[in-house]
Amino acid sequence: MSRRGECIYKRKDGRWEARYVKESGVDGRKKYASIYASTYKEAKEKQLKAMHNIAKKITKSANLCIKDLAEEWLLCVKNRIKPSSYIKYENLCKNHIIKNLGNISIDKMSTVTIQQFATELKEKGRINGGQLSEKTVNDTLIILGKIFEYASEEYSIVPPVIKNIRQERKTARVFSPKEQQRLCLYCLNDINSYKFSILLALYTGMRIGELCALKWQDITDDSIIVYKTMQRLKTDNGDTEVFISDPKSESSKRVIPLPEFLKEFANKMRKADGYVLETNRSPFCEPRTMQHRFKETAKDLGFKGATFHTLRHTFATRCVEAGFDIKSLSEILGHSDVKVTLNRYVHSSFEQKQKNMQKLSLMSMA
Repeated sequence: MSRRGECIYKRKDGRWEARYVKESGVDGRKKYASIYASTYKEAKEKQLKAMHNIAKKITKSANLCIKDLAEEWLLCVKNRIKPSSYIKYENLCKNHIIKNLGNISIDKMSTVTIQQFATELKEKGRINGGQLSEKTVNDTLIILGKIFEYASEEYSIVPPVIKNIRQERKTARVFSPKEQQRLCLYCLNDINSYKFSILLALYTGMRIGELCALKWQDITDDSIIVYKTMQRLKTDNGDTEVFISDPKSESSKRVIPLPEFLKEFANKMRKADGYVLETNRSPFCEPRTMQHRFKETAKDLGFKGATFHTLRHTFATRCVEAGFDIKSLSEILGHSDVKVTLNRYVHSSFEQKQKNMQKLSLMSMA
């Protein structure tokens, strides 16, 4: 039996178990935790210490605002995530969460408050007061959810329910076969490192950062070894700098078979060392510059709505049309799950749908 009001019991195995209220849920129900000791005295001391720590957390949490929590959370995750991810999280926190919710006390936050925040963010969340994309709003809500998870673990705060806003799925731009042929003719006319890089992206599906970080020694006689990416990141002093780092994920580190027709161009342009993609002013070309340059090329060729990422979408679509198995395609693209390949990068043309429909035949009614 326990002593009245103490919640300390002697177990059948001889140990003493002391229970205490860890937190109270939104429904008012208490959630208990247990500690164990070899004597009653030790169990009592551990129980009091745990209750004291809970009380300290409650006292501290009562004075916390969203700004405090966001900054604490950023500090905790900084050394556990990639620099590029941290910069994205930091920008979302500073530009949206801290800016709009920073001074609100944690105990004033509710599901309704967050829904209102999401609506206002979508309608006028940009720096100039314009609409913010649904994706950015949902990314912000995900970060806010992570902050509340931290608050729950650190201060035993019951987090409010956070639901993403409805995000309209947009159809990705894919070059038609005629557009692809026209782009190839453009690249083959007086080919240089820029045009060769476009062909590489179009026929391997490489991401722009991976392509910009590619060096000649990464291209063997029959394959491309992808193990790094290039990106421009903000430094501690507020400036930006180009960094070479590991790619997006472990599955992004991969070996891509080099198409036979590209081997000829690779051998003709090959250098002993250096970046595959270079400019007149620099030994490399950073992704932002490449994006701008390709946008101008697309404009000159009359390709509306095309970006450099259109090359990756087009590669995936042509592979499916050619009969690639999805598992192989997923690995070539550097995806960890074939679902990502199917849901995000595979797009069939109307012509392909027509061709598939013609495979159907009228069954005999006998």
